[in-house]
Amino acid sequence: MSKFLISAATVLMMTAPAFADEQACDSPAQDQWMAEADLTAMYVELGYDVKGIKIEKGCYEVYGVDTTGARVEIIVDPMTGEALGTEGDSN
Repeated sequence: MSKFLISAATVLMMTAPAFADEQACDSPAQDQWMAEADLTAMYVELGYDVKGIKIEKGCYEVYGVDTTGARVEIIVDPMTGEALGTEGDSN
C-alpha cells in the first residue's frame, strides 16, 4: 500500500505545474476585483519584491522575487488575493 501512495504522490508532484498552467478563475466582473495596488501591497507585506501584475484567464498573475531570491509567478484569485498556485522559478 505504501508503494502505491508514494507512486501517487510522485505523479501528483510531476503534474502540479500542468495544473497551474490550466488554472482559471471564475470571478465576477473586473470592477469587483481587488485593486492592483492593494494586491501589490499585500504581496510586498508577505516578503515578495513585486515586479509586475497581469491578467491571464480571469486571474491575476503576480511576477516577482521571493525571499530566497527566486523569481516567481503566482496565480492569484482576483477577489481575495489568495495564491492559487505558482509557476515556480521562471529562470
